[in-house]
Amino acid sequence: FCRLNYQAQPHLRGGASAFRNLVAKLPPGAHSIYYRDEIGNISTSNVWGDSSGVSFFPAKKKFLFFFPPTLLEIEPRYPMFGGWKTAFTIGYGLPLKDFLFESDDEGRFLNISFGSPISDLVIENLIVKIVLPEGSKRISVSVPFQVDQSEQTEISNLDIVGRPVVVLEKRNAVPEHDQYFQVSISV
Repeated sequence: FCRLNYQAQPHLRGGASAFRNLVAKLPPGAHSIYYRDEIGNISTSNVWGDSSGVSFFPAKKKFLFFFPPTLLEIEPRYPMFGGWKTAFTIGYGLPLKDFLFESDDEGRFLNISFGSPISDLVIENLIVKIVLPEGSKRISVSVPFQVDQSEQTEISNLDIVGRPVVVLEKRNAVPEHDQYFQVSISV
């Protein structure tokens, strides 16, 4: 494969055996979005979405509240032909008001989807990291299927003891693993 020839001949790019980009469907209100592969930032990506979740319809003279997904289009460094593999990271922040809830025992729980934001992929090794607030205690995780779970500590600006990070790892993740899971904490 010669990337230079592939880039120089756009009429060859439409082959049925390769795809040039992927579209990730991120949760509504996703912000601080990043995408990188093993050697750094990817130069080609686009983000679409209205994080406000409010639209005005003049004909009906009213506002409609909805929360459309944020779409991230990413283009790997090279086209992906059948059997080729690539490794990359997608990360983003979310507004807590939409995903963090009060629990009955005076704690809080996070309810979020586990699976890949890119549909119709089989992922050899999916790692989901949840960075919790500093001082979080009694951390428990409820996932509806088997995953490998570990904890780390991430130290950021102005942290004193660091933030707990829950790491969930699933081998051979398929679209059926795109289910909600909960992380419960007390602070």
